Amino acid sequence: MAPEEPLPAYPPAVVAHVIAQLAEGRSLSDICGHDPGMPTRQTVGNWQRADAELAAQIREAREEGFYIRAERAVEAAKNATDANLARLAFDAERWYLGKLSNAFAEKPIAIDARVLIGHEDAFASVAEALDRAAATIAGGGSSTQLVAPQSPPGSTDAGG
Repeated sequence: MAPEEPLPAYPPAVVAHVIAQLAEGRSLSDICGHDPGMPTRQTVGNWQRADAELAAQIREAREEGFYIRAERAVEAAKNATDANLARLAFDAERWYLGKLSNAFAEKPIAIDARVLIGHEDAFASVAEALDRAAATIAGGGSSTQLVAPQSPPGSTDAGG
């Protein structure tokens, strides 16, 4: 088995800036394209793929930002002088947020998740995932946090 690749090094200040700006409703493309000293959007994507904890922080920051964007859209529509333009802008923002977040989707997005686990752990793993999903639903949560358990490293055969 080949040794694991080390996680990419990224400056904590850069990550903190990206997360703070996402939580304010800015897009990753805007942050990376306009703020001095920021990495490319692709680099941040690579960091997310290599670090599940960072990916979760970015998902949560985006969700926070989506709510701020929604609040801004409502305020802009209420304060607009042209009702037609206000409606068009509001509908565009609502459509955009609905594509990015289940919390704003008219029809929640179905997710096809597959978990590769050994047969001896199957029931316990599925029960744990369902318990976490039920707790999120019962709590009224709309998080995009993953509810499926992680497969053990090296698992590629569902039969164990």
